[in-house]
Amino acid sequence: MSKKYFSRVFLLFLPLLLASCSKWLDVNTDPNNPSDVAPELVLPVAQASVAGVIGGEFAILGGIWSQHWTQSHTSSQYKTYDAYDIDATDLNVQWTEMYAGGLNDLETIKKQSAEASEWNIYLQATVLQVYGYQLFADFFDKIPFTEALKGVAVPNPVFDDGQVVYDGLIARLDDALGKDFSASTVKQASTDLVFGSEGLDEQVAQWKRFANTLKLKIYLRQSESSRGGAALAAISAMYAAGAEFLSSDASIAQFVDEANRSNPLYETNVRQLNTDGNLRLSRTLESFLKENGDLARLDGLFRPDINNPALIGLVQGNFEAPTTTIPVGTIAIATFSPTTPFFFISEDESYFLQAEALLRIGRSASEVKAMYDAATEASYAKFGFAFDPAMIGAGGVYEFPAGGSMAEMLEAIIVQKWVAMVNQGYESFLDQARTGYPRISPVPAADANYIAGQWTYSLGGVTGGLFPKRFLFPSSSSDVNTNTPAVVPVTTKVWWMP
Repeated sequence: MSKKYFSRVFLLFLPLLLASCSKWLDVNTDPNNPSDVAPELVLPVAQASVAGVIGGEFAILGGIWSQHWTQSHTSSQYKTYDAYDIDATDLNVQWTEMYAGGLNDLETIKKQSAEASEWNIYLQATVLQVYGYQLFADFFDKIPFTEALKGVAVPNPVFDDGQVVYDGLIARLDDALGKDFSASTVKQASTDLVFGSEGLDEQVAQWKRFANTLKLKIYLRQSESSRGGAALAAISAMYAAGAEFLSSDASIAQFVDEANRSNPLYETNVRQLNTDGNLRLSRTLESFLKENGDLARLDGLFRPDINNPALIGLVQGNFEAPTTTIPVGTIAIATFSPTTPFFFISEDESYFLQAEALLRIGRSASEVKAMYDAATEASYAKFGFAFDPAMIGAGGVYEFPAGGSMAEMLEAIIVQKWVAMVNQGYESFLDQARTGYPRISPVPAADANYIAGQWTYSLGGVTGGLFPKRFLFPSSSSDVNTNTPAVVPVTTKVWWMP
């Protein structure tokens, strides 16, 4: 695996910092020690660190497990991922970078900004830290949290249960949202890579929307668990209180086409490997897009290989197919741009979350449909693809089933969100594990009775027909932390999964 994307991602945005922060070179302390650097200068480094972890290897794994992509049958980079055969070393670098890098830097920023009553930067650091913790808790189930980031004072932090982490994340968001943003100590942060171009009031407002949308995601994650009733009551309370959610992307868009300064998915999968041929169009996604005549997304997300002008997908996990059966250069290649933004939460994802929330708390079908329609349209705009409104109009292939059952409406939302989450496949993978949508096919993809878009078990799978549900605790933790839990099979459900 290409796991050398970081030693640290500090250099990723150093040129931007040098351009935007003229006093950087005047800092008369060690720039490698965040405690000696102003929080607003550490902030973009921490943001880039979190984005690099999630947008690199997590995005690759998530996209494969969401059946957007599959490993090429003419190369081998991601065979173990596609076979659900991950081991304890696969995500060592990402685990270390998240804890020693992004989360740790954000903790330092929180402490310094709290001491200065600079609640804008405090809010930003809290939201990004919660974002990182939540995805780690979703994939690893138990993680260091209450005792994490305490350095030599707590060298072996305990691993908290996911429920404890989730409760703590909501408490931290509520704490940050409750600060006095009118205080004279609160300043606009131009170094913020996400909303740094906004004035102070709008920057704070956008980060509040980000926080609320993140809370919504945390509550919805619990919707099918024993905590579902309490989670939906909390969502209802948010709406009753007039909570605002993201209506634009929370993203990093300052990437350039240079080594270590490009989008982390491109950097990890293309530049660092010196090839773009490993990830291929999955037959699962191909079948869905072609069944619905969705050529805008098919053509925009994939390109033909040299020996076949058609966009043809490979059956998920068919990476051992002989070239005598599937010739070289016939399977479509997943395309990635070095300058594509990294989305913490994209506009369409926010709308899909809101559509599901409105449905689950019993709001009218027309309200749910309006949000679903907005999400679907935004999913095309995210990549600059042409959108045909007829697709969501009466009789359209993506028309929302407003007159259907709750299950039918939920399926429409989650399936359409699955298609939209290409490059953010970790989200659609977790959605499927929670809701069961897209459905799991009872027959192989090559069977005449196969239904387009249903997930199929990887042909190269090693887990006996069981789909993966989690990542393994990394050896970079177990090698040094005696509190690291024993190995749990990759097919074992995380606590909130039904």
